[in-house]
Amino acid sequence: MLDPLLPPAQTAPSPEERTRIARAEMVAGLEAAGHLRPGPVRDAFLAVRREVLMPQAYVRRSGPDETPPRWDLLDWAVPADREELLGLLYGGESVLVQHDGEPVLGRVAAPRLRPVWKRCGSGTGRATAGASCT
Repeated sequence: MLDPLLPPAQTAPSPEERTRIARAEMVAGLEAAGHLRPGPVRDAFLAVRREVLMPQAYVRRSGPDETPPRWDLLDWAVPADREELLGLLYGGESVLVQHDGEPVLGRVAAPRLRPVWKRCGSGTGRATAGASCT
């Protein structure tokens, strides 16, 4: 029998509720910063589920000076990735969704190493991936 003096046990929000909360927090942050006002754009931000549009995204795992940088692919289909992916998708920073021209569909979650970008003395001023400069 439940004790009427004790509060009901709290349960963790469902994934759907957690995404709704993340959207609401994102919108509140944009409003507080003065970047969003009531209207259709605000309504769209509350309605559109980014995890459906971008079910996979990369997170950097290496340090700022580590070469080459290491990136892990987070996937909404993997329950253990969901909380971190929500933070990326609704956190307000840029989201890396494709790595070095790879296909967007059919990717397998695994670490990626970005090639080292070197500036060669070709006079063009262009950086070349994995270039061998002498």
